[in-house]
Amino acid sequence: MFLKQVILKNFKSFKGKNIIDFPAVITGIVGPNGSGKSNIVDAIRWALGEQSFKNIRIDKGQDLIYAGNSNEGGASFCEVELIFDNQKKLFNSDFTEISILRRIDKEGNNEYFINHKAARLKDIIDLTASAKIGLKGFSIINQGSVENVLLAPPQERRLMLEEVLGLKNLELKKEEAKRKLEEANINLDKTIALEKEILPRLRFLKRQVDRWEKRETLENELKEKEKIYFISLLDQLLSEEKYQPQDFINLRNKLSKLDSLIKERENNLITVKENKSKDLELKIKNITQEIINLQDEKSELLRELGRKETKAEVDYSLIDFKNAIIKIKNVLTNLLKINEISEIHKKIEELLKDINQLLIPKKEEINNNEIEELKKKINSLQEQLKEKNNLLEQNETVLNQSNINFREEYDKITQLRNQKEEILKLIQKQELEKERYNLKLNDLKRRINEAGYQFDEINEYYQKNKTQVLAPNELNELERHIFRLTRELAEMGVRDENVIKEYEEVNTRYEFLSHQIEDLEKSINDLKLLIKTLTKEIENSFNEAISNINYDFNRYFRLMFNGGSAKLEQIKKNKTVLEEGENKAEVKEESQNLNDVYWGVEIKIDIPKTNLKSLEILSGGEKTLVAIALLFAIINQSRPPLVIVDEIDVALDEDNSRRFAQILKELCHDTQFIAITHNRMIMAAAQILYGVTLKDNSSQLLSIKLEGSEAILK
Repeated sequence: MFLKQVILKNFKSFKGKNIIDFPAVITGIVGPNGSGKSNIVDAIRWALGEQSFKNIRIDKGQDLIYAGNSNEGGASFCEVELIFDNQKKLFNSDFTEISILRRIDKEGNNEYFINHKAARLKDIIDLTASAKIGLKGFSIINQGSVENVLLAPPQERRLMLEEVLGLKNLELKKEEAKRKLEEANINLDKTIALEKEILPRLRFLKRQVDRWEKRETLENELKEKEKIYFISLLDQLLSEEKYQPQDFINLRNKLSKLDSLIKERENNLITVKENKSKDLELKIKNITQEIINLQDEKSELLRELGRKETKAEVDYSLIDFKNAIIKIKNVLTNLLKINEISEIHKKIEELLKDINQLLIPKKEEINNNEIEELKKKINSLQEQLKEKNNLLEQNETVLNQSNINFREEYDKITQLRNQKEEILKLIQKQELEKERYNLKLNDLKRRINEAGYQFDEINEYYQKNKTQVLAPNELNELERHIFRLTRELAEMGVRDENVIKEYEEVNTRYEFLSHQIEDLEKSINDLKLLIKTLTKEIENSFNEAISNINYDFNRYFRLMFNGGSAKLEQIKKNKTVLEEGENKAEVKEESQNLNDVYWGVEIKIDIPKTNLKSLEILSGGEKTLVAIALLFAIINQSRPPLVIVDEIDVALDEDNSRRFAQILKELCHDTQFIAITHNRMIMAAAQILYGVTLKDNSSQLLSIKLEGSEAILK
């Protein structure tokens, strides 16, 4: 059995706990009118989630709670529990037994439970829909349902059929997809609005950030250009540098050696000059003085000889002698001024020639002793002069040689001094070059520091990137480029980290919204596709089911009316007309996907031997027969696990009651029936009967186990 048990606690007229077992495929519930037997149907309907008070015959929810009688008070709550066998997995659940329980208290608090765990109404509806039992279909059929199936509008009749055919679950998925689609569209509109709201601010911030991102690019480019510029200057400076630190050491060593050598030679030169030259000069001076003295003496002797000879030679020309004396005087005077011995000798020889010429007498020379004696003395003096002159010449030669040696030594000292001067000039030049280099280097370091770098950093970059060094003629263009970059950076202003942070936050928010829009658009497309797929699946299943139902509907109709025909006919209606208030743009879009149609179901009949072809003009009994034929056709097609019929057989005559009972027996192979009835034929078809009586305003159950219709008929 599918429905195994119904447990009532203080429900309507049932006081306390009442357990109703359903061990048979057809169970009958009988009792007089007003006994409360239909309350059992209301209990099942309510436990399955019924929300309409009218359908369970109450004014408010608390009316379901047992109200009490004159002897005892009412209950504080009521509950109904339905226990189902799920071994065939008719419910979408792994449990082999399913319990559905609903409770309400005096405060009107409703609670739902599945297997005694709290659940939602939606969970109940989804669960029962998977098993083809529900409230809008034909799982529970009463006299009102019989009339409703005939009088319901085509679209409502379609919903009833979908539920009993097991399409309700698909419809619920479709409705859920529609709800999600609507929510997604609303969320999409909100998200797009938020995106549009922050977009102007984002664009403004992005322009600022782009400028600063460009600033970063320019700063990086400036740094690169500055580094190349500085390493080019450094390379140029190093290329101009000629000195080496070790040269100063070598040069100063050479200079020290030269100083020592010059000092040594100068000391030697001074010693030689002071000792040897001084003696020679003194000796030459003395010899010279001796020569002068001898010459003076000789001159005096010559004068004396002249006087003597003059006396002897009266013809001696006075004028020539006078003139000769003057000449001699002049020569002797000039001799005193001459330092060179050779020149003195030469002049003396000329003077002697002149004197000899004067002494030659014009007439025969008179030889007397005085003259001869004078001549001897003069000759002696002449010999002494010759010796002195030779000695003087020898000493002068020695002195001259000494002077030559002195000059040579002095020249060597001069050469050494010149070498020293050259070295000093070279050192001075090197020092000037070093000073100039240091000035340029310090200036370069200053410029490097002012640009925000360390010299060691630039030097390290230079060692690694020597290939990027520019030629001097290329530096001017690089300087102009660096100036342009610096000016652009100055015009951009200072980077504001707060603006950067705000941009990142707004951009993150914008990207989140953009992704959300993409996700929502994808979700909308997926939902539309799902709705389209479910609609197609429902339509295909519904069309196939209608074809099969029509076969049984026509068969049961002919059985009930002894002929005629009946069928269900699908009709097309424009969905925008049927669903007022819906979003027309959405309906139009969806309708285009569904070929702009909305399906409903009409009932077409043809009663034999009459012209009755409209449901509206049928009698109550005829309507019941049509409805029963249709309901059994639907049940035979859909094979629901449970059908509850509540006194729908009231208007049947004996023959139709027998037919009704026979059809129940045919269908009970796949469907469990619970029948609320007064009809003896229906009672006879049941395997078990429950009797319901009313005592002290409380319904009481009586189980009547009967085997076959014979017991009822007796």
